[in-house]
Amino acid sequence: MNNELLKAMSRDMNIPRFRNESDAAFTCRLCYSALGQWCLNTGRNKTGIKKGTTKHNQTIVLNELLERYTGLFPFVSDYFVDTSSQPRNISVFIRRTYEETGHLLTDENNHNKLTNFGRCMPLGKDTLFFGLPNEVYTVNGLGVFSSSTSYAVDVKDFLIRDDLTCEEYFKAQFDPIDFYERDIELHELEFFNPLVKSVLSKSWNKNLETDCSVARRFETGPFYRVMKTPNGIRFADETVESQSDNFTSYEYRRLYFAMKNHYGNPIRVWITKLDEEHSKIRVGGHLPNREYYLLLLLSWPERSAFDKANFIIKNRILAEVLAVLKNIGLEAKGGRIHE
Repeated sequence: MNNELLKAMSRDMNIPRFRNESDAAFTCRLCYSALGQWCLNTGRNKTGIKKGTTKHNQTIVLNELLERYTGLFPFVSDYFVDTSSQPRNISVFIRRTYEETGHLLTDENNHNKLTNFGRCMPLGKDTLFFGLPNEVYTVNGLGVFSSSTSYAVDVKDFLIRDDLTCEEYFKAQFDPIDFYERDIELHELEFFNPLVKSVLSKSWNKNLETDCSVARRFETGPFYRVMKTPNGIRFADETVESQSDNFTSYEYRRLYFAMKNHYGNPIRVWITKLDEEHSKIRVGGHLPNREYYLLLLLSWPERSAFDKANFIIKNRILAEVLAVLKNIGLEAKGGRIHE
């Protein structure tokens, strides 16, 4: 890698390349993290007594910066394009990630300013800092890592999660006291089959294969939790909430992960050790937004900035991430060099 700009970005953010990483992949990781740093720095702006900047200005700054990067390194353009059915702008995506994870605070004038609470989150021997510290720091993905502060929160508090284990959560969702007889024709329903070794969206059929499941009339609902009891099949309404980029969205996935784990068919997380410092995580299903945003702060999406299944992560914080994923029912496999 001979480009002086890339060398400076790598040095300033302390982002090394992993073994046998291509120039293109490394450049994408550097540009991705640099966009995040610029987004945070715009929140430091001060005009008179006003702090921060407009959301519109943040988007403009990041769009212009990305245009410069793609002008210098044309091959990175594909990395920042969302090819999903509802494509998003990478600049808005990064801004929203910081807003939802407490790095940027929106005031009454709809201006974003950088959080200055000095809050941090210890992860093994490393510490994620919320905002930008006034000292030397390193960058992983969109996250900033620095020394610990007196205002420390644990991962569970960051995720706003309860204390339930995966199995305890499953039992709480399928407590017989919450289920009732309903005038519902079974032939009108499809049932989620947690035993199917496929993605969640392809795990539905017309037969109820397990004692506990979720049923739906159509792909968009209504949905019901379902239990087989000695007195027949009983139902509990499953609330369908609108899904968005909010921190607590896509929470329904926790229920499906818990069902699959309970019936001995958990979603897998495949770990490939790339070298002594880095590993690749491949998740067998899309995560709830809480865990997804955590990964965005701790790792780099591999195939594109919007990749929700494949991430590059530092080995020194891998154990903490796997513990988080295990808590919602996922099972880790692998870990050997180039497995």
